[in-house]
Amino acid sequence: MVMLRALLLAIVAMIVMGCGQTAMPASGPASGAPTFIPLASTTPAPTPVPVALLSIETRGGHCMSGTCNRVVNIEGDGTLHEVIPTDRALGTVPEPILEALRVEIEQANYPLLQSRPFSGECPTAFDGQETVYTFHVSTGDEELASCKVAIDPNHPLFQAVEAAIAAAGGLEGPAAS
Repeated sequence: MVMLRALLLAIVAMIVMGCGQTAMPASGPASGAPTFIPLASTTPAPTPVPVALLSIETRGGHCMSGTCNRVVNIEGDGTLHEVIPTDRALGTVPEPILEALRVEIEQANYPLLQSRPFSGECPTAFDGQETVYTFHVSTGDEELASCKVAIDPNHPLFQAVEAAIAAAGGLEGPAAS
């Protein structure tokens, strides 16, 4: 009887091992039931999606296909990535320039930048485009829209953005601003 029981436990253990689990003898009362401990998953971890440091959206104006809309991200890995109208990589920002951009994004005084209102007529009123910069910082997203706030191209933050775009090869295409 002991031999038959040992044989049955061995068969159960082999079946369970074939299903990706292993059987271990129970350490509790002599119930005769094995305790099962699952093995580590063999499913590969999903590839992480790059996190954008910055999104630049241009909207408004007229293109052959209708309203011109474009979204381009500068990813944390340095990829200059067009998201809309097509999903494609445009280039790569070299690491020293990318690091300088990171520093400027994290240390920018967003309340001060947002405190200078845009004055005048938004270019979208006469077939032009508005540019919306969304900086993805550790405290949350900071948005600066060119028809709401005055964008100073000489500010170190926007100089770092322009340097990164230029170093990656620029924004060529139908909706380039």
